[in-house]
Amino acid sequence: MAPPADVSRANPLVSIIVRSTARPTLATALAAVGAQDFPNVEAVVVAASGSAHPPVQQQIGHHPVRFVTSAVPLSRPLAANAGLDAAAGTWITFLDDDDTIASDHVSGLVDMTRNAPDALAVYGLAQARFRDGSTRIWGQPYALSQLYERNFIHLSTSLFSRSLVERGCRFDPQFEIMQDWDFFLQIAQHTRFHFEPRITFRWNADAGASGAGGGANQDDARFARFRDLIYAKWESRHDALVDRVRSALQEIGALANRGEGAAAIEQCREALAESPNDPWVLNALAMLKRAAGALGEARAAQELAVAVRPSDPSFVYNLALVCRAQGDLEHARRCCARVLALAPGFAPARKLADELGAAVA
Repeated sequence: MAPPADVSRANPLVSIIVRSTARPTLATALAAVGAQDFPNVEAVVVAASGSAHPPVQQQIGHHPVRFVTSAVPLSRPLAANAGLDAAAGTWITFLDDDDTIASDHVSGLVDMTRNAPDALAVYGLAQARFRDGSTRIWGQPYALSQLYERNFIHLSTSLFSRSLVERGCRFDPQFEIMQDWDFFLQIAQHTRFHFEPRITFRWNADAGASGAGGGANQDDARFARFRDLIYAKWESRHDALVDRVRSALQEIGALANRGEGAAAIEQCREALAESPNDPWVLNALAMLKRAAGALGEARAAQELAVAVRPSDPSFVYNLALVCRAQGDLEHARRCCARVLALAPGFAPARKLADELGAAVA
């Protein structure tokens, strides 16, 4: 069902691909699609379970449903590619048949594309829910160097341009799991990602059987096997980026040692254009800004470094130093506690905590 021309011009068609194995939760997922307040949405339901999949309705709410049949069961990457082939939207996202989205999910993602018109891919955060009733927020700001190390973007929190598919971005059939991580790395070769901390997607993380969802859905050996396949596929691109950033950091350090702070800061900005939100470059920029007395800018850079590499105790410690310099002693104490939770033997953080009177174990 083609959208009216005036609607498609004002609001581009968004395709939501649903890879379905005909689980009972499919009805809930489709109802969430039907409830979308964005006026121009289509659901593309791919019968991943093969010919046994029952037909689906042709419309849900105000939105049309396209049903993609298959004579044989499809793996996750093959089902995803069948959805890409069938989708008519200018923008594309995914929803698995055991997850759900808020009514403003698509409209929020489209807003992100308008906020960053140069980005061909945008994403937000996921609310992960587990069978034991616990929840956590999953995702983080974008950093290319970190995406080579681990995936932090959920496929259903993303929205990407059809033009990326036309450029050859596809789901690699060799990845029974983590095919979304590989897909995002393909996208990253063509565009930057734009991130906003919106939470409109609910992920039932351990409801499936992939072995990569955490909780009851965690198979460490299988996870490691496919993670290492990802690393091998992208090793040369990752290593080349690391080499370029390392060279930039050496030049930044040399400039700083010569007292050329402004030039060092400019070199940081050039390096960040090469490696968006690179945490080591952000860390260097924060130290330069702190030395220059620009404490607000230093803190912003250091907080972003911590956000994109949250388990690095040295970055959290440097944030504690910035907070102390600003007079925000309470946050400095919390940073020290976090450092010592990550690395109990981190002596500078222990010393700073003692100076601040922080109560840490």
